Amino acid sequence: MPLPDSPPPRHSQDVRAALQTHRGAQLLFTTNPGLEDVVIDEFARCLAAAGIAAEQLEARPRPFRLAGHVWVCAPAGVDPDPIARQMRSIHHVLRPLHGFELGSEPLAQIHAELRQLAIPEMTTAASFRVTTRRRGRHEFTSLDVQREAGAALQARYARPVDLEHFALHVRVDVIDQFCLVSLQLTEAGLSRRFARAYRPRAALKTPVAYAMLHLADLHTGGGALLDPFCGSGTILVEAATLNPDLELFGSDLFPEAVAGVLANLAELGLSERIHVRQADARELSKHYPEHRFRAIVTNPPYGVILGQKLDFRRFYYRFLVEAAKVLAPGGLLVMLAWKHGELVRALREHGGFAQRHVRVVETGDLYPRLFVLQRQTAAFASVSTPTGEDP
Repeated sequence: MPLPDSPPPRHSQDVRAALQTHRGAQLLFTTNPGLEDVVIDEFARCLAAAGIAAEQLEARPRPFRLAGHVWVCAPAGVDPDPIARQMRSIHHVLRPLHGFELGSEPLAQIHAELRQLAIPEMTTAASFRVTTRRRGRHEFTSLDVQREAGAALQARYARPVDLEHFALHVRVDVIDQFCLVSLQLTEAGLSRRFARAYRPRAALKTPVAYAMLHLADLHTGGGALLDPFCGSGTILVEAATLNPDLELFGSDLFPEAVAGVLANLAELGLSERIHVRQADARELSKHYPEHRFRAIVTNPPYGVILGQKLDFRRFYYRFLVEAAKVLAPGGLLVMLAWKHGELVRALREHGGFAQRHVRVVETGDLYPRLFVLQRQTAAFASVSTPTGEDP
């Protein structure tokens, strides 16, 4: 299911004006679509830690209707690049240079604009490359854009093109009828921050893990956190780096996942910090004491491993029953749900959680819902039991 597109934001003209005037120190961040507000909040936190008031920050989610992007402008005199490289909710940092509307001859226009564009870094770069992200319907391809832009820059600056060992990475992105020119400042994505001996194909992206912990309000404070579908350990490792005061516990049904996450923790030097065991998330109370955890943050399987005939409503219900037992009253359950309608039905049947927040997040070309649920503090003994056989 594609992420719903929003109508053209009213601030688009403001962002375009800022691109033209280079007002302040501007950056573009890329993230998973659905996490744009988390990125803005984290960047404000990073500025505050550097002694810069958040009120001085200008930020816009989805500039030019580009999902998964955030435009920021720090106060004049502040270089935001080193601050941005500390962030955990983003993949890449771009420096926007120029933006323009495309006319009737778009490729010729791109060539002409790039031929006239002053890019000081190009004068000393040993080599460069151009890449393009294109969205919308056009009579040209991304390769056509790259060819025209590359030829224009080479003609102006006489710098060689090197697609593998380049010194400068120029982005020429086309979003519908708008062309955005940027320098990509990060070659290795900031999201690729953990070395892993065990990396399953569907491993959770670290910006999504950070966002889940952010929504669980786990930046500070002690207490215990559980991930009962820990997979390769992304959420647990992210939590360990985010908050040194948390007690961290993980479990998984499958022995190969437990062995894999233990290998990852050993490689990262976190074996003593994070406690992992084999356990069924539908039987958590057999393994953990009542009210043990401040929060549960997790990414349950989407059904590929557990079987296509999995009864998701019952699966979610049984997990909710066990999560309520081991969560402290008022504790948060933050989880991704592929079959979100089945989770909503299970929540209604269970009655022990209040839904505090839900949003769509893109991860791995899928669009699950991210739920923030709070365990009710009142007793809920009269919980109905769903009918049907166990999966």
